[in-house]
Amino acid sequence: MSSYWIDSINSLKNFDTITKNYECDICIIGAGITGLTCGYYLSKLGFNVIIIEKDIIGLKASGNTTGKITYQHNLIYDYLIHSYGKKYAKAYLDANKEAIINIKNIIDIENINCDFEYKSNYVYTTNQDELTKIHAEIEALHSLNEDVEFVTETSLPFKIAGAVMNKNQAQFNSVKYMYGLANCITKNNSLIFCNSTASDFQKDKDGYVTSVNSYKIRSSNIIVATHYPFKKLSRILFY
Repeated sequence: MSSYWIDSINSLKNFDTITKNYECDICIIGAGITGLTCGYYLSKLGFNVIIIEKDIIGLKASGNTTGKITYQHNLIYDYLIHSYGKKYAKAYLDANKEAIINIKNIIDIENINCDFEYKSNYVYTTNQDELTKIHAEIEALHSLNEDVEFVTETSLPFKIAGAVMNKNQAQFNSVKYMYGLANCITKNNSLIFCNSTASDFQKDKDGYVTSVNSYKIRSSNIIVATHYPFKKLSRILFY
């Protein structure tokens, strides 16, 4: 079964494959939402960026996401408060709230059509025995001055025992959003190469050399934004 977001687009733009050696300020490995977001902000700041992707943008993790944009990742805040403290939990909350604002700002500034909508987010249970966890999460969020509610009804086609409802969350088409970012990056004098696999990177004098297919990219810095690291990063010295 393929992703709804991928199926909603008639054709995915296939960026060129790398065909020669390059030099740039920053080489980004991986063209998912993380890599493209980094590329967007850095290219806007005037850095010369090259992003390399082993497949086509949108076919992997970022294109098969739920499409939700939320600070409520399951029941997380009661755990964070008890494990790391309220200050840590508040920082996690604020960072994720800021991310929602940043995504909406990019969409508005760049006029990206990606079906963005504000929605309420729910974490629910159908088991009465699990309501104590729901209430503990609500209490944790209230202690962080967050306005959340306990509800017993949603638009789901079945009954629930209860849920945490977070207002002003959002959803979007992640693939449309990624291609919007990609178009902005290329307009900012930066490059994206697809079907271009990074096999290795090494520290070299004042920068790095990334091996891509049979070519080299020399850069002052690198960002590894792949789903899983393909290299033991502990062996590389970063400055």
